[in-house]
Amino acid sequence: MKPANLLRVCFSDRTASKAREELIAKNLVWEDLFRAAEDELMIPALHARFQELGVLTEIPADAKSFLAAVENLNLERNQQILSELAVVAYLLNQVGIEPVLLKGSAYFLTGVYPSPAGRYLWDVDLLIPKLQLQTAVDVLSRNGFEQGSDDRLAEFRHHHPPLRRKGSIFFELHHSLGMGLCSSLLPASEVIEHSTEFDFQGTRVRLPSPTHLMTHLIMHSQIQHPYNERIWPPLRAMRDLLLLRRRFDNEIDWSFIQHQFRKVGRPGVLAMHLLQVRDTLGSETPFAIRLTGLTYLRWLRRKLLRALPPLRFLDPVYMYSTVLVRRLRVLRNALGTPGGRRRIASEIFAPGVYRRIATDILEGQGR
Repeated sequence: MKPANLLRVCFSDRTASKAREELIAKNLVWEDLFRAAEDELMIPALHARFQELGVLTEIPADAKSFLAAVENLNLERNQQILSELAVVAYLLNQVGIEPVLLKGSAYFLTGVYPSPAGRYLWDVDLLIPKLQLQTAVDVLSRNGFEQGSDDRLAEFRHHHPPLRRKGSIFFELHHSLGMGLCSSLLPASEVIEHSTEFDFQGTRVRLPSPTHLMTHLIMHSQIQHPYNERIWPPLRAMRDLLLLRRRFDNEIDWSFIQHQFRKVGRPGVLAMHLLQVRDTLGSETPFAIRLTGLTYLRWLRRKLLRALPPLRFLDPVYMYSTVLVRRLRVLRNALGTPGGRRRIASEIFAPGVYRRIATDILEGQGR
């Protein structure tokens, strides 16, 4: 079995017995499995998952030691990140701002992940009311947080350019949950209004409702990043969905989520993603999805592209989504911002622009 397929089998409850059989096989190349897990940012989750599967005592000692060490190191790293989050929250509280936590950090505080050891954090996303955004940036800047410079068009996105202190990770201060139709699918004002206050290490932060957490997760995976109607969503995001359902399924309003995706003309995107999570991780869809007509054809297209990835180069929808959609969103924002036209004109001739486009096309399966 290919390492990437084995990784999916390991995290699917439907194939637990198959996973146990494969993991104790004498011919398993552990380095290949770890490499596949690294590509998906899933190595920290393996130790706990193998414990759930009951195979920790049967795998090679060096593999077991490696996974335990990774889990401990990730726990230490995430604890440091959460301590830095407490500093950020304290500074924002001083100017009357209670940030709304998004994605990974919100999953930790709501108990979606019982331990911070089980999920890798890339950065910390905070939602700030738009009118308070500059105040938030100013107070962090005065206290040693500096702006990253990797993204030359960062000021035209749905968040301020990332900020961090030396030796720490980036904090993204969002004023919106996404560009384009994302702002209509999940308005920032609604997320803030329905969030709840949470005492975090003596500071005041806010947590989105379970329904908004789920809506944002699916929207981010399928529409916002990195390309529209993502055919290859990361395994970590699919597992987030599974764990979020386990933690809050009775509190998630799926009729609201369906309505929001219909409102922006993307009900098929929601259906395709839930079907893909079902097939990958064995999670039954939260509502009935009928595979008829166009929905059936779209599902066949997804399965075909996943089975034969080179076909994506011949798929006009894929190519349009990969190459143009995100860039058009940024272009629209830039054209409506003072100085934006001049910046876009200079970027057309900037080194690396077309190399990044080629990378998007060739690595569209990536995170």
